[in-house]
Amino acid sequence: MLQEIPLTWKPIRNRAFAGMLGQQELAYVLQHDGQTSWNWMVSGCNGTVRYDFQSADTLDQAKAAVQESVEQWFRQAGLLAEEPAR
Repeated sequence: MLQEIPLTWKPIRNRAFAGMLGQQELAYVLQHDGQTSWNWMVSGCNGTVRYDFQSADTLDQAKAAVQESVEQWFRQAGLLAEEPAR
């Protein structure tokens, strides 16, 4: 069972990044021209393709939200250990 999901971030264009697991694109984070917020979505890791973007105030918050969303799916699939109690 995995202890963490090692996402990496690949720039795909100006102010846009793909969340990568190995060679697979699992998520996208982007900032539209003239906006200060960052939009993010997870696509494909749960067997569906979704196009409903969520919003975050900063790039780091968007990346953290993607990480949590991907980890949640892997936990539900039984592939990621449960979070330790805090």
